[in-house]
Amino acid sequence: MPDLLIDRIVTLADASGAGDVPFATLVPGLSVVRTRAPTELVHMVYAPVFCLVLQGEKQIVTGPRSVAFGRMDSLIVSLDLPALSRITLASAAAPYVALALELDPALLRDLAAEIPARPPREALAFATAPADAEIAEAMARLFSLSDKPEAIPILAPLIRQEIHYWLLSSAHGAMLRDLAHADSRAAGIARAIAAIRQDFTQTQPVASLARLAGMSVSAFHDHFRNITGTSPLQFQKQLKLAAARRLILMGELSVASTAFAVGYESPTQFSRDYSRLFGASPLKDRQLAA
Repeated sequence: MPDLLIDRIVTLADASGAGDVPFATLVPGLSVVRTRAPTELVHMVYAPVFCLVLQGEKQIVTGPRSVAFGRMDSLIVSLDLPALSRITLASAAAPYVALALELDPALLRDLAAEIPARPPREALAFATAPADAEIAEAMARLFSLSDKPEAIPILAPLIRQEIHYWLLSSAHGAMLRDLAHADSRAAGIARAIAAIRQDFTQTQPVASLARLAGMSVSAFHDHFRNITGTSPLQFQKQLKLAAARRLILMGELSVASTAFAVGYESPTQFSRDYSRLFGASPLKDRQLAA
């Protein structure tokens, strides 16, 4: 099954002209990744997502935590998460190929209520494990709907629900089950992250975020770092800089205007933080991407 699916994805990637960047399929929320060479570590912000690797290998780094995963492994990212990532194994003959499905928090909550409770595990923002056969087969069926557009409105929601169920039941589904319970630590951190994402241009006081999460400031700080791999303030700064980089690469705003747009008061401090995170000044980064 994986080899046939890889061939179909590569064919679709070639026909789309998308090159080596992720691109959306006709199925809502389902994207395809085809990369023909290893990449450098790059900063990105993950939204909640499930990724099934069909070929090649990838690495994700958050704070001190580094995870590598490859063929027929699955990745779950349960929260919005700034991270470093790179493709570590890919070539023109054997490209990195993966399917990525956006996770639906509301659907996860509804399904989790129907699943028997299990002992809680350490809360994490992402985890990897060998893909269960049921999940891999369901993802293949979901992708196959790209060839049957008329069936997508009817069948895609059913298959997405099935995949969410299998993920909740899987070995690394504990963090999704925890996230679905409003009184869990993971759910508290998720509420805080949602508040940060709602207006990342404003730096949210840690005390306010802790109250929203239902924790003391010290407990919130510890749990936030354990789950995301970084501190609340660094998390907010990385979101600002990730948004700034998108603006810089678009090339429509000056460096100073970009700094103000993402909530910086000092363009000089903005350039310093940008260079430290991305390894090049805003202007240099724009030139390299041109």
